Amino acid sequence: MNTMLAGGTAPDIVFVSDGDFGRWVKAGLFLNIQEMVDNSDIKLDDMWESALGRYKFDGKRLGQGDLYALPKDIGPSVLYYNKELFDKAGLPYPDPKKPMTMEEFRDLAIKLTIDKNKDGKPEQYGSGPIWWEAFVWSNGGEVLNKDRTEFVLNSPEAVEALQFVADMTFKYHAAPDPKALQAMSADQMFETGRVAMVFNGRWMVPTYRKLKFDWDVAPIPVGKTGISTGWSGSVGYAINKKTKFPKEAFEVIRYLAGEEGQKIQTKLGFAIPTYKSLSNTDLFLQPGQKPEHAEVFIEAAKNQRPGIWTLTPNNKWLDMLNQKLADLWNGKKSAKELMDSIKPGIDKALKEGNPELFEK
Repeated sequence: MNTMLAGGTAPDIVFVSDGDFGRWVKAGLFLNIQEMVDNSDIKLDDMWESALGRYKFDGKRLGQGDLYALPKDIGPSVLYYNKELFDKAGLPYPDPKKPMTMEEFRDLAIKLTIDKNKDGKPEQYGSGPIWWEAFVWSNGGEVLNKDRTEFVLNSPEAVEALQFVADMTFKYHAAPDPKALQAMSADQMFETGRVAMVFNGRWMVPTYRKLKFDWDVAPIPVGKTGISTGWSGSVGYAINKKTKFPKEAFEVIRYLAGEEGQKIQTKLGFAIPTYKSLSNTDLFLQPGQKPEHAEVFIEAAKNQRPGIWTLTPNNKWLDMLNQKLADLWNGKKSAKELMDSIKPGIDKALKEGNPELFEK
């Protein structure tokens, strides 16, 4: 799609992930659809704001300004757990309404970890890899400052959460390390009963419904703020700016992103509807099918954010961060040492890639 958009051969309607949206909209490849949306029957006030916001752009910043795409869906993330492994350990299931604290989650994961020969390579892990952004945000930390002009993951709140995540692997051995994940992915571990709890999005429900063991979902654990948060995934429908049929293209995405299109898509169980009024209905909750507590996804959608890849149009700084984080996930450096050491380079990459954010 990158080549097609750049070469002017892309289709009239573009299926765009929230991670690609920023650089493509900054490059001027999408049509501003705000006026068409305002004059349509699309009910913006009934849509999840976090779904809509990630497809806005004001010429400098993402998340504000006019709409350049409509969300196809929103996929909140939750904690999936294997009920049979809990039963074998004689442990109660996580509460579907009250999130565990990070410490409660850690203690539970340790109890669910089985290392028969004590070689540091458990046969069963209590938790899969932790989606660290959720713990940083819930602990009061941020990745970038409010203006998105400074890297602030070296704050005490963020460092504490990052170190907590790393300790789950290297101090408590309750989550798999990178070597173990090379041999078998976290999804494969969960599907084969080698991991008791795993962080994942709504999009895994159709796959997990085929599993032979019983499972359910719970809220993501909370840090010092007491708010369960995390990131949600999404893809959107955008219109190629070079289309010769803007009205016709909009009619298609108006239907797909509208109520009728959402009803059809929701039946598949893949994502939560972008319309809040459709979410808390049997159409989405699908009683009689797993998970038993599907309402956990609705609560997650209320507080979860777009992923950090939606913060800026140019993500050179994020690529650098992900590369450097390997030293933390491999146990080579502490969170504080690593965050302090990489801050100057991340700040430089942030400014070089997004100079418009620094204009007065």
